[in-house]
Amino acid sequence: MGRKLDLSKLTDEEAKHVWEVVQRDFDLRKKEEERLDELKCKIEKESSKRELLSNQSHLNETHCVHCLQPFKFLVNSKRQCLDCHFYTCKNCSRYNKKEQAWICDPCRISRIVKIGSLEWYYEHVRSRFKRFGSYSMGRK
Repeated sequence: MGRKLDLSKLTDEEAKHVWEVVQRDFDLRKKEEERLDELKCKIEKESSKRELLSNQSHLNETHCVHCLQPFKFLVNSKRQCLDCHFYTCKNCSRYNKKEQAWICDPCRISRIVKIGSLEWYYEHVRSRFKRFGSYSMGRK
């Protein structure tokens, strides 16, 4: 990846085409980074809200932790999120067929950010090689 491309043997038209492809790639990466930053911001806001509401444990037994709609039998039943274990309504969660469980929207967004930012990869590398190199020098 760190090598420089030798474009000297390309025609002006070919060099222009390569430049346009590189520019498109740069633009797409920037858009994706902005999208992930937006999602991270949403996650932070939701985490603050959840932290406040988690102190009211009885509230989550009767209301959705995200939209605060009351749970009602059949009409708006409660579902427990696989990741955070809070109760949510059908509108604030999605069923994950692979895991056969409900995931609330903030946890689903958190998963998207983790995948998009390659955080899962770095966690895997850190756990596999925690005794080697810079990972063993004070990083957790």
